Amino acid sequence: MMDPFDAKPLNAAQLRRLKVFADMSEEQASLFLDLVEPMQVRPNRLIVKMDELGDCMYLLLDGEVRVSLSTEGRETILAKLETGDFFGEVCLFDEGCRSADVISVRDTTLLRISKQAFQVLLEEYPKIAALFLRAIIKTVAGRMRNTDQKYVDSMLLARFWNH
Repeated sequence: MMDPFDAKPLNAAQLRRLKVFADMSEEQASLFLDLVEPMQVRPNRLIVKMDELGDCMYLLLDGEVRVSLSTEGRETILAKLETGDFFGEVCLFDEGCRSADVISVRDTTLLRISKQAFQVLLEEYPKIAALFLRAIIKTVAGRMRNTDQKYVDSMLLARFWNH
């Protein structure tokens, strides 16, 4: 599992460099930072395990992770995520299990956003929550468009090979 080491202190200016926080003021980013948990993970550590219940999402403040599935002892890499990316966001909205493993590729600094922190954000800081959600939705929409295009491409290729 994860082998965290002490996270360096973070400030609002560091957060605002990431696109998810770009539309927030320094004060808003600072309030957001008070609700979340910075953590650092060494290389090749499992951060999220497929089929486990999720209770948080993660933002990559620095570093790189790979999102993968393992079947019959073989790993299939679905995506590589880098500084500014995020993962695990779906668990903030449903009670489902994680859909893939996420493993650190190198020393990685994460921001852990628990369901509880997200709920506080929604209830006590709705303007900050709206800015955060809009940024998350933009990225998720882009991911969905990419997935849709890959699906269409694979269907067209399958038709080509079947004729």
